[in-house]
Amino acid sequence: MRWILRVLLFPVRLVLTLVTWTLSFLLGVGNLVLGILVTLILFGAVACFLAHDFGTMIAALVIAFLVSPFGLPLIGAVLIEMLRGFNRTLRAI
Repeated sequence: MRWILRVLLFPVRLVLTLVTWTLSFLLGVGNLVLGILVTLILFGAVACFLAHDFGTMIAALVIAFLVSPFGLPLIGAVLIEMLRGFNRTLRAI
């Protein structure tokens, strides 16, 4: 009975593996692009600080934090790890 379930779940595991590989690649590329974007935003925040525009500076710092490795990329990495955990659970069957 167990082998029937394994055979039926094989396409799901295969698709899930391909999806996690693709998302991991896209996350790596996205981290590179977002790293460049964070640098530009931080330069803008420093320019706002020098121009005494503190409201815009704080907004720029919040946006820089959200696109930094502690913001959106971390959420993406957690979601990919959840998919990998689900895939490992299916393999254990």
